[in-house]
Amino acid sequence: MKYQVLLVEDSKAIQQMYRNKLMMEQFAVVTADNGMEAIKALSLSRPDIILLDLMMPIMDGYKVLQVVKTDQKFKDIPVLVFSAKGQPDEVEKALSLGAAGYIIKSITKPNEVVERIRAALSQRPVEQAVTHYTIEIKENLYDAKKLSGDFKLNGFVCASCNIPMLLDLIPDFSHETPWFTAKFFCPRCHGNNK
Repeated sequence: MKYQVLLVEDSKAIQQMYRNKLMMEQFAVVTADNGMEAIKALSLSRPDIILLDLMMPIMDGYKVLQVVKTDQKFKDIPVLVFSAKGQPDEVEKALSLGAAGYIIKSITKPNEVVERIRAALSQRPVEQAVTHYTIEIKENLYDAKKLSGDFKLNGFVCASCNIPMLLDLIPDFSHETPWFTAKFFCPRCHGNNK
């Protein structure tokens, strides 16, 4: 799986150098020349991580960071600030706005930037091969075991063997009302975990 990086950088030379480096390292890369383009790019595709310059025309990196971290759709995307500025107050401001890290361009080599991106991606919540949902099942309204065994997702098929995924319900006793965590799985590839 290729991770997608949104590279927000107004210097064409730096943007091109890092775009090429990231693509060589098997990342998909979307670029933006300024903060407004970055916000537009976010609305078109959801990146796995953002590499964000601070000093840009039209909308600076601080404003982009603020928009990303206050929007429910994007707040979980890690943002690495990538700036020529390295003063402690600049670093503190970026981190207080929610940046996952701060990279100073002049002292950080491209390979180190790639390592920092990988490290930030590895700190995100573990991505599962199946999607987890939490659903509420009202007591006595559903037979959870039957629902688990019979439920087939329309359009959700296993990427490996192309058969419909099944729903597995796991009781969650941390709520006052009956709750289940639902996990979709492929019965052929992953077996029946009940």
